[in-house]
Amino acid sequence: MALTLENLLEGVRNSRRQLFKHLEGLTDEQALWKPYPECKSVRETLVHLIHVDRAALASLKTGTLDAWGALTAQIAAETEPLTLPELRSLLEQSHTALLDYLATTYATHALDELIPLWASPTPLGRAVPYLSSEDFYHSGQLAFIRQATDPSWDYYAAIYGNA
Repeated sequence: MALTLENLLEGVRNSRRQLFKHLEGLTDEQALWKPYPECKSVRETLVHLIHVDRAALASLKTGTLDAWGALTAQIAAETEPLTLPELRSLLEQSHTALLDYLATTYATHALDELIPLWASPTPLGRAVPYLSSEDFYHSGQLAFIRQATDPSWDYYAAIYGNA
């Protein structure tokens, strides 16, 4: 059985589901905590991931990175009043929009065909899995914050379902 675009997209969906597991039971206080002033809080990380999803989508549509700067102020204003559950919902929406665009736009394309992710011609079969890198990277940050703010939080039980 050959690897398909849908297989790759499901891998990206799974990386976001893994990231969301770190948010279950998170308090507002934990969502705002930072280990150091220059680090992102959980809340700031979620806003960043919305930005990444939307900027990736814009880069696919335009072939440029022009939207990155414009999105910064727009997303900050849009997300500032949101509660943590509302922020998570917006992040789910941004991710769904990105993956739906990929699924519909590139459904008939070969995995070695070049697409303009981040304004850099990249094979579809390499560009799609790359989208998981942000989720995996930030999952580590979220796990650190969870463990630092609640030493009783059981990482393995929360993320993998076993102690």
